[in-house]
Amino acid sequence: MRARGANFTRLLLGSQGQVDAFLTGIARDPDAEATIRKVASLADIESFAIFSRQGEEVFRSRSDRYEWLLRDRPGGIRSGDRLSPALLERPGEWQVVHDEGRANSSVVAPLIRGDTTIGYVSVVADMGESRAAYAGTLGRTSALVAFVLCLATGVPFLLYLRRKWKISEADERIQFLANHDALTHLLNRRRMQEETDRVMATARATRERVAYLYIDLDELSEINNSLGQGCGDELLRTVATRLAAAVDDGDLVARIGADDFAVLHRRCSDAAAIASFARRLTDTVCEPVQLGGQTVLPRISIGCALAPQDGRIHSEIVKHAEIAHLHHKPDKGRSLVFFDPSMDDEMARRRQIEALVREAVEKDSFELFYQPIVNGDGSKLLGFEALIRLGDAQGGYISPTLFVPIAETRGYIKAIGSWVIKEAARQIALWPEPLFVSVNLSAVQFRDGDLVEIVQSTLQEAGIPGRRLEIEVVESLLLERSEDVLEQLGQLKALGISIDMDDFGTGYSSLSYLWRFPFDKLKIDQSFMVALTNGEPNVPQILETIVAMAHTMQMKVTTEGIETEAQVDLMKRLGCDQLQGYLFGKPMPAERVASEILTRFRMGEPEDARPARSAKAS
Repeated sequence: MRARGANFTRLLLGSQGQVDAFLTGIARDPDAEATIRKVASLADIESFAIFSRQGEEVFRSRSDRYEWLLRDRPGGIRSGDRLSPALLERPGEWQVVHDEGRANSSVVAPLIRGDTTIGYVSVVADMGESRAAYAGTLGRTSALVAFVLCLATGVPFLLYLRRKWKISEADERIQFLANHDALTHLLNRRRMQEETDRVMATARATRERVAYLYIDLDELSEINNSLGQGCGDELLRTVATRLAAAVDDGDLVARIGADDFAVLHRRCSDAAAIASFARRLTDTVCEPVQLGGQTVLPRISIGCALAPQDGRIHSEIVKHAEIAHLHHKPDKGRSLVFFDPSMDDEMARRRQIEALVREAVEKDSFELFYQPIVNGDGSKLLGFEALIRLGDAQGGYISPTLFVPIAETRGYIKAIGSWVIKEAARQIALWPEPLFVSVNLSAVQFRDGDLVEIVQSTLQEAGIPGRRLEIEVVESLLLERSEDVLEQLGQLKALGISIDMDDFGTGYSSLSYLWRFPFDKLKIDQSFMVALTNGEPNVPQILETIVAMAHTMQMKVTTEGIETEAQVDLMKRLGCDQLQGYLFGKPMPAERVASEILTRFRMGEPEDARPARSAKAS
């Protein structure tokens, strides 16, 4: 409004403005008023008024007060209005704007020519469009400002909320991982310990019976090796899901090791109820699973310790449950094994043996003893059977029947078996030909499919032909994965190695393997010699049948456990090819073999110089 008033004032004072004509009423240009009116209309000026120096109205373009009566009268009108003395007293240039925001606005300003005020002008303008434009601009500006504020504050706020949600989600994930196993989503070992201690503390007050079940998933490493780690993980998740579904409400389930789970079973009534619960777990977990296109039957071992009699805190009860589970692994006839205090001493001894086995594997500190094998009449040395020994801390030896199962359980047996093959081959290379050495193989050594390569490289390193090495296997080895085992045995046989069936006459004694694979030798188990000494009936007839059958199938026969001359005479009469037993020599270290056995048979000592029969050693 101020701008319109200033522009109109400059128009009136200009050369074409004819302000004098409005002040005096005398115009040089008769169209001056019309021109001024036209310009005012174009500028949206509704009306204007000219006042003299004394503030008296001398011209008004129209009457705002009586606009219904007089509109734009040529020559203007005079309404008799006067300017207030306060306005007249204002010095210099000024503007007074009146705007109530509803009607048209007005502005009053002096008409100054040079330094002299010659009059005053009042301008009334239509500000509707300007107000609308201003309101629109203000609205758009406000909206823009609001949008900018939303961007400036809302976006950071949303980012803050998102970050807070992410942090909360991460905290929840961290808390979950801190208390649960990442693979199976069961409780982890630490959380299980805390919850078990809490439950057991409550149980002491309420006299509630609690059973802690230590559950081991058997043969997981074999599944990982044959089907891959992914299939092994899938099996663990399946077992975890089945365990969680099979337990009762209030029970705790956890994964506490690579292939170990635990269940804290509450509200136990008696041992029979716990055994029934264990059978339910076994039936649920051991359902077939499809892994890698193959059907796998999971197998578990369960040991159980009861609170409070077997332990009052987590560390005690889990230790005793683990000991019990080790007794269940070889005995799957029961649903589980309960802990007995006598197992603790046995477990301590087992751990001691395990430490010795681990140390022996790391340092190659096992020893090989060699027992002589002679011809059918005992007059000629043919070779030796290599028997592994593990020394104890007292200078004695631990029986293989004790440390070999532990080595198998802990996964050392392949390394031990490979060492036996290499050490036996190295030793027989130092003894004269045509002596041979016989070694026993475990089923584990056939599992990875690299046995033939190991044996072949061993023969090359030792510099001996295959005929100086014999491999002994038991019948039970052929019961599982028989095709794979028979293929590897065939490859070993192609190297010139003799393949012997050990302990024939015990266990399964399935004749099907004798025609499925051409064994070179049958070894009659020493239990027949014990039965013969004890006077068991029909033993000679059975031995005769075995020897005849073997010879018919082009196999040699070795009889173990020979301790008397009567046994020698019997087997000689039956046509047995080879004999082995204490009568010809106990298992002994390699240095004693050289000084005793090799010397004695080289010298050709008579039969009465054979060592007297002595008690059996392990």
